[in-house]
Amino acid sequence: MKIGLVAPGIWNSIHLDMAQALGALGHDVAIYTEDGRAESGARFLRFQEGRLDFYVISHLRRNPWTWIFDRLAKPWLGRRFFTTLVAMTRYFAATRDCDMYFVEGDWTGFFVAIIARFMRFRWVLCIHDSDYLRIPLSFPGRPSSRWKEAVKLWVLRSAGLVRANSNVTRDALIAGGCEAHRIRVVPLHITGWMRVDDIKDMAAFKAQARAEVRAAWGIPAEEPLLITMCRLVPVKGLDLALRGYARAARKRPGLHLMICGGDRVVAGLGSYRAHLEAIAAEEGVAAQFIFTDNIDIREVKRYLAAADLQLAPSVIDTFNYGLIEAAVVHTYTLASDMAGAGPWVQQAGAAAIVPGRDPEIWGEAINAYFEKGVAPFSGSAIVAELEPQRIAAMLLELAREVVSVPV
Repeated sequence: MKIGLVAPGIWNSIHLDMAQALGALGHDVAIYTEDGRAESGARFLRFQEGRLDFYVISHLRRNPWTWIFDRLAKPWLGRRFFTTLVAMTRYFAATRDCDMYFVEGDWTGFFVAIIARFMRFRWVLCIHDSDYLRIPLSFPGRPSSRWKEAVKLWVLRSAGLVRANSNVTRDALIAGGCEAHRIRVVPLHITGWMRVDDIKDMAAFKAQARAEVRAAWGIPAEEPLLITMCRLVPVKGLDLALRGYARAARKRPGLHLMICGGDRVVAGLGSYRAHLEAIAAEEGVAAQFIFTDNIDIREVKRYLAAADLQLAPSVIDTFNYGLIEAAVVHTYTLASDMAGAGPWVQQAGAAAIVPGRDPEIWGEAINAYFEKGVAPFSGSAIVAELEPQRIAAMLLELAREVVSVPV
């Protein structure tokens, strides 16, 4: 089978892994992407790597033939709408021998849905977020736009099928108006940077990480550490993590919470870090509450391995790779029932799902973890479950389903 993959910025995303996995299974993959490797916004840079055939335009330059249209449409459609539309049209014209296409993201799908009105091809829209869906969910900073909601729903209805990366995503899509029978759930895969193949002794790695991280932040070696590893934005539910932790800390002196992630300014709220600091002061736990700022991707494993427990109380999180990253270094997670990866990690014995958003219940769950413990688990179970070639095989089944339906 020859598969098209439309994924702008593929070298800075998770999608290159999947293209390589499809190639390893014996399929040719024609990739449209945008990157600084290409010098032109009008001419493709073409090259091949194994079974991957790349069609690349510059991620910054405009097509000189559409420059005036791009400038006129910029206030509504962004700075390169027509440059991108023309480039994608040329890509689809050049790859007519593809059996079907995977299209990553709703805005990318907008271009494809327009082109599909003039060309015949089969495509699957892959959705990884809940933005601009008309769902009964509100939190500070949630993006809102009536016309973007309408466009997203039109794009969802235009695709042959919709790939949701979790049941949370599927449920949000249904609530937003996408027909349930057109949605298929296929999880995301373990990425290369998450793997721990080079760690031969996990127990020793965790002991060393525990000592180093505690020493760096002045945490006594015998005192337990909770951690969150995510963007500092309200949708991650960090206010609930902090309030639940505060309730547990009242019963368990010496309990620390480390929040890893760079500060964000949230519309209507201001600095999210300052907002959390105010909650910590209100709850009386400011002295045991640590902000690390951004953690380098090469250091994430070490920090997660150093913690006793990760908290992931997301308001809505269509997948949440933090659960996976903690599991592979044998760190348990308490996750909300709105964290998409939760069921897979729970099945591997590496997480418990805490229902609802009551801080008292979260505090009780934290205390129960330290009082009762959990059964030993291995990160290898979740790695095997979400191995790239296994997920690629699931996507191929979805592709065959689309190909079997006449255009």
